[in-house]
Order: sequence, then structure tokens, then C-alpha cells
Amino acid sequence: MLPYSNRSISLEYADLSALYIAGDKMYPGTKIAMEPGDILYSAKGMSTFMVGHVGMVGHDQLVYHSHPKGGFYEELAVYLSRHKFGTELTIYRPVRGAEDAAQWVGDHITRIKRYIFDPRLNTLATNYCSKFIWQAFWYSGYGDVTGRKRQDKQLAWIYPMTIKQAGNLEQLAVVRLERARQKG
Repeated sequence: MLPYSNRSISLEYADLSALYIAGDKMYPGTKIAMEPGDILYSAKGMSTFMVGHVGMVGHDQLVYHSHPKGGFYEELAVYLSRHKFGTELTIYRPVRGAEDAAQWVGDHITRIKRYIFDPRLNTLATNYCSKFIWQAFWYSGYGDVTGRKRQDKQLAWIYPMTIKQAGNLEQLAVVRLERARQKG
């Protein structure tokens, strides 16, 4: 894991509209290109109901995630705008399985019907963010991304922190969302 201080970037909310208009496929404040399968982890906080949140970049450069209003896929700027100021988002890149997992999320996002903390790992219709990312690796043939020997026929909770701690992920950067500075 990279030291936190070497790759921390501050992004003001005022920058989000410029990011959206530019259609930039780089992570804000970095020279790191978005790639299919990248995982965006949001730390615990009010905007993540004190649990954390994860989403995955698809082949179309949209961020796919299970959300209380269903399965979402959206531009990075929109995804970032869902988080409160002060939130830290950590960008991870899977060492293996990224391309196939990204394909899987794109193919299955519309099957999420309700956001429920359902411990049945083989259900798609009732889902939550970290379980959906776990399923992407499991069903694309890369097994249990967490390394905890979970299987799809089990009842188990997959927490965002569990995804973050997966040995298959390389940390690329940390983006901290800040309030826009007042002018004058």
C-alpha cells in the first residue's frame, strides 16, 4: 500500500462541474487514467451511513454501484457529487480480474432491484454496494476477492472495508473532497 501522504489530492466541489464538462477520463488532480475495474472506496462518514461505499469503473468509464435507490451507473463527477465535503475516496486497481469484473458489473447492474443488506451472496436483485463488487469478481471467475474463503452459496456480509483490504488491490491515490474556497 502506498503511503497516504504521497498521493493525497484535494478536490473542491467547485471543480466537479469543470470535471464533468471536460469529460476527463483521469482521476481529478492526478495523472492517473481511469481504467475498467478500478474500485473507488469511500471512507466511513455521514454520506456513506457510517459504513463506507464502493463502486467500480466500467468499460464505458462510468462508475457502477449499488445505491439505496437501485443500481446506478454514472459519470465520475456525478458519483463524486454524491459524497459530502471532507469525504476521502481511495482509488484501487485490481492486480487481476479487473477487465472481466468491469464487464460483469456493466452486464448486471440493472438486475439490482432493491438496496438491502441481504447476506445471501448469490442474490442480485437484493443487493448492496460491497456485495455487488464481490459478486463481480466471483462470477467473472476470480473467486473471493476478499481472500476470506467466501462462496456464493454462503450467508455472509461483505463490508466496504473488506473490499478495501483485499490483497488483490493496489492503492493508486486518495482524493479528498473539500468545500469550495470563498473568493474575496
